[in-house]
Amino acid sequence: MNTPRGDGFSMFKRIEAGSYYSYLSEGCRLCRRGAKLVLFVTGLCPNSCFYCPISEEKRGRDVVFANEREVKSLEDVRAEAELMDALGIAITGGEPLVKLERVLEYLKAFRDLHSHLYTSVPAKENVIRKLADAGLDEIRFHPVELRGVRRFDEAVRVAKGLGMEVGLEIPALGFSEEVTEFVNEHGIFLNVNELEFSSTNYEELRRRGYEPNEHYGARGSDDVAREYAKVVEKFHYCTARFKDRAQMRRRFIRMAMNHPEFYEITREGTLVCGFIEGDLEKAKRFLKAHGQDFVEVEGGIETSPEFVERWGEALKAEGLRVSIIERYPTSKRIVVEVIPL
Repeated sequence: MNTPRGDGFSMFKRIEAGSYYSYLSEGCRLCRRGAKLVLFVTGLCPNSCFYCPISEEKRGRDVVFANEREVKSLEDVRAEAELMDALGIAITGGEPLVKLERVLEYLKAFRDLHSHLYTSVPAKENVIRKLADAGLDEIRFHPVELRGVRRFDEAVRVAKGLGMEVGLEIPALGFSEEVTEFVNEHGIFLNVNELEFSSTNYEELRRRGYEPNEHYGARGSDDVAREYAKVVEKFHYCTARFKDRAQMRRRFIRMAMNHPEFYEITREGTLVCGFIEGDLEKAKRFLKAHGQDFVEVEGGIETSPEFVERWGEALKAEGLRVSIIERYPTSKRIVVEVIPL
């Protein structure tokens, strides 16, 4: 929906949960649909940004994650991409370019998917050419703490010249005239993300005067975004609640739809199923005898909730434990509710 702004804004399109834009890159369009796999290629980084929200599990560690799945091989990434029917990959970190060869390997392996990369490095021409040759479609530069924006002049020109879509991506730390002049001069987009509180940056953000809102975003982020929106030609503001309520939910729904039909899918994209524990060989014989589909997982068997409700007493008579569970459709299978039968 086009929404006119009454305070000197251009026409903006509103998204859910407080996000809005005058321009969306293809990478953002796919993220909005929940169709972008987030490929965290390393937790190593030469910077120490006080606002970095990366978890202790990843920060400073050379680990790879595809969404919530820890990656040990390229096949792990393929499995995650297939689970969510990914249409693109978002390469992030840490600082991805400290592991350039790893990034190039993933880009080549998923050349058929749209790709974007987030980096704080004003990369040299030879590096950007390697990324382009490997298939990178979009690059987003991050000036650390909004300083030294002009260091990215050459990198932006080269990337644009090689046909990449180019932008700056920053948290809503404050308003910078240098940032606005830079993006408008180069004709590139600006993504402003709501400044987010996490367990790893909370104390430092509070020490610097930022206060959390009810969504773990920083109060004042919306005001900062509005200042940029008044003057930036290609602008997008993404809130923390949009990432949780819309983007992640849509990714979960994409994942849930790739599970067998006996699972029930909630509006939030979680799965509801029957869960059987105990002697799994005995459970499988019972299920097969009744022609019931099931999936064996770590610690038990998942099957139709209707089946365990109907046959719960018979299953318990066999010494099995029976419940109905609600869980995320991710590789970690995090359970959010258990109802024993």
